[in-house]
Formats: sequence, structure tokens, C-alpha cells
Amino acid sequence: MTSPTPTTEAAGRSSELYRWALFCFLVFALKLLLFAIDPLPKLYMGDSGSYLWTAVSGWIPDDRSYFYGYVIRWTSFWTESLTPLLALQVCLSTISCILFASICRFIFKLPARWAYLFGFLCAIDPLQLLYERYVMTEAISLSLYAFVVYHSLLYLRDRRLRDLAIMQVVSVLLIGFRMSFLLQVQINTVLLPLIAFTPAVLKHLRHPSTESASRLSAVRACGGHLLVSVVLMFLLHTGYKRANGWVSEREPAYLHGTGLVLLAGWGSVLQPGDAADSRLADLISKGDEFGLRNPDLKNSQHFAPNYLIDRWSKIEPDPLKADRLAQKTALHALRRDPLGVLGIGWHTYAGYWNVDAMKQCAEMDFSFGNPPDTDLIARLASRFHLTYTNDPTTKSAAQQYYVAAWPYYFLILLSPLLSGLTIVRRFGRPYAIFLFVHISIMLAMSMTFGGESIRYLQPVSFMTLLVLALGAKALLRPVREDKDQAVTEEQRINVQPAPTPRPDVRSLAHPAFI
Repeated sequence: MTSPTPTTEAAGRSSELYRWALFCFLVFALKLLLFAIDPLPKLYMGDSGSYLWTAVSGWIPDDRSYFYGYVIRWTSFWTESLTPLLALQVCLSTISCILFASICRFIFKLPARWAYLFGFLCAIDPLQLLYERYVMTEAISLSLYAFVVYHSLLYLRDRRLRDLAIMQVVSVLLIGFRMSFLLQVQINTVLLPLIAFTPAVLKHLRHPSTESASRLSAVRACGGHLLVSVVLMFLLHTGYKRANGWVSEREPAYLHGTGLVLLAGWGSVLQPGDAADSRLADLISKGDEFGLRNPDLKNSQHFAPNYLIDRWSKIEPDPLKADRLAQKTALHALRRDPLGVLGIGWHTYAGYWNVDAMKQCAEMDFSFGNPPDTDLIARLASRFHLTYTNDPTTKSAAQQYYVAAWPYYFLILLSPLLSGLTIVRRFGRPYAIFLFVHISIMLAMSMTFGGESIRYLQPVSFMTLLVLALGAKALLRPVREDKDQAVTEEQRINVQPAPTPRPDVRSLAHPAFI
């Protein structure tokens, strides 16, 4: 077969560029159309109230990232409307879909039509569409997470330090919008260099005849990239903690309420002996008064009046000391009963496996049972000209679609199994390992500290679609190989050998031929 000419290659690149530009335009048009159908901002209390209060007053919450509050201020105060904020979120959600399709096309090497198909599936993901309309961090944080995933997979493909550095820089912005990604970011720091270089190191170890210099080179490269990754994370995260301490006028920290979050989340396994303070031990011993042993009440233990954190805050009014003692107590419980802590997550996970429960969890995300107070409603009306309604009987189009998509949420719950199968079947193993680790961490965190909500599965949904795309690549490969083999066979049959020219008798008699 002859190699393609430069003109053919240029035409192919031009055609690919045209199709890619058309895909980007269609995704953006689809997002705008869906936004026009359902354009009203929505609130989830009390997260939305916390972010709005940060925007208005500059207050920094103890248990939430604070960057989003400033985005509200920069986009909505000068227009006196939340619509520019939602428009920004729709645009960033579109970028998430384009990054998703880029991963499918240029990293997983899916055929163009399949990459575009998965890109459109990402665009209509109910977990994306709903939170584009909420005054919540989900849409912005997912776009940043998609950027982190994209450069992480690029690093696994090319092993370039540039991608590793970009990943670390964007990761700091990511945790600034949503601190629940912190564990993924920290594990990514070590995981990526190990996944990238382990195959080369193992190859040299399996073949002792390979030159020792080559083996040493692979180990040095792995160690060098690992060192750069760790140092970058340490410097950038130290800067973030100092910035957080500066704006909140407190000591440097990721959050100033981490201990209280852990104490409430693991409340059902606490024992008085775990307590780092006798007053907290006495409170834990009286846990039956406020349902401490019930893992379904972990959100109430954190936020509701007269539950664990509210009672502990009244006993120890110093926020710094209360949080420090709570963190020590929670970590004691983890060391004493790690299986019990895992059991909390398993209890939440098992509770989702019911159709009615899944639909109820989806409707819980609309916050109909926890409306804004009258003061916040008045602020929304005066500052953003927004009339807030809280009528459960009038769900928006995005909310109706969110509930109707309940079968898809069961697939998300199976995503660790699906990603594990891609590892076993060697479907792009480095990428599959990366997806499996991230999905497992996110699902474990959401089940342990979340509950009665589907919104915690939003980034897991993005990764689940990537797992499906990776699996589709493996399933399409045999089909493409069969087609290529058939084309090759057909060309072999159709191409006849050139006939051997018969000698011209007259030319043989020519004097020049003698």
C-alpha cells in the first residue's frame, strides 16, 4: 500500500478540524438551548446561603471552600442578577464536555464519531445540567476537575513534567472551590509518576539482560518526577493554606472546621474512650439522646440544632479548640475501628439500592424541605431582583429530568466495578488504574460523609462516562481490526501482478541490442 501524500494528510487534518469545530459549536448550542428552557437560579440550603453570605460580607466559612463566593460577587453584583453567574457555569460546563471528548478522541484514541457521541452524552448528563442552574460550586469545580483529569491522562501518555505541573496548579484552584477533592489531589501527586514509570521499571526487572544503565535511568526518571510533584504540591498547598488563614484572619489551614466534619461523619462509631476531652466523652456517652448511633443522621449531627456539633460547640465555645479536640477524637475512633468507619459508607451505599429511595434522594437535592429564611429571601429580592419560590409541585424541566434519570444513578454506583473490569481486561491499563482510584476515592468519601443526596455523585458521573468510553474503545478494537483485515485482503485480491512484457522480435534484431 502506498503512503498517503501530503495533500491527502492535509485534507484529512482539515476535515478533522472542521468536524471538531462543528462538535464544539453544537455542544455549546445545545447547552444554551437547554439553559433557555430552564434559566432560573436555584438554591440548595445551607450551601448556597453560605456562598451568598461570603459574596456579600467576605465571611469565610469553617467547613467549605470560599472561592465561589467571590465568583458570585464578581459576576452578579454589578449586574444585580444571578443570570451571569449561571451563564458562566453553562460555559464552563460546555468546556467540561469538550475536555471529555478530547480525552476520548486524542488520549483514548476513540474513532471521531464515537468521541463526539460520548461528548454529547456528557453534555446531557443530568448531574451536570441541574447544577449549572444552582448557586453551588458543582459546575465550576467539575470544569476544573475535568482539566485536572485531562492533564493527568496526558501525563500518563507522554510523561511530560509540563502536564504534571499544570495539573498541580489547577488542583489548587480545584480545592479552593470544593475541598472534597483534596484527597484525590494528594493521591494524584504520588499516583501519577508511579503509574507512568512502573511499566518501564518492571520491564527492566523482568529482563535482567537489559543494561543496568537503562534500569537505573527508568528509576531515576520516576524518582525525579515524583520529587517534582511532591515539592510542587507542598509549595502550592502551603500557599493556599496561608491565603486561607490570611483572608479569614486565623491560622493557616485548608479548612477551620475539618475536625467537626470528621466527628459528625463518624459519630455512629464513637465511644467515650475515643474522646480527647472528658467533656466530649460525657457528651458521647449520652449519644442516645440525639441519635448518635444512627448513621443516617450524620448530616443532622453536623448542622441541626441540639445534635452533636451544636451541643459540643456550646460546651467548648472556642472554635479552634473545639475543632482540634473533635479531630483528635475522630482520628482515635478511626484507629480503633477502621472497619466501623468503612461500615458507615457501606450503610449509605446499600441504602441507595432501592428505586423509591433513589428518587427520594434525587428530590432531596431540590432543598424543598429546607427553604431560605426570610432575611435571605429579602436579600435575593433587593440585590438580585430574584423572587424565590419553594413549591415542590412545580419542578423545573431540569429537576424533572434529574428525577427521571434515576436508572443512570445505579450505573454510577457500579462504576468501581466497571473500572476494575477495565484493569483486569487490560483496556488501557494506566488510564484504567487512574480512573479506578479516583472513582473509588470519590465514592467512598461521598458515602461516608454524604447521604440522602445524589449531588455527591456528580464528579463520579463524569468519570463513569470515561470508563464507558475506555471500554467502548476496547470493544471497538476487534471490529476495526476485522474491517482492516478485510480491506487488506480485498486489496490483495484485486491488485493483480503486472504482466511480464513479451520481447519484441524486431528489437532483438536491432544492432544496438546485439
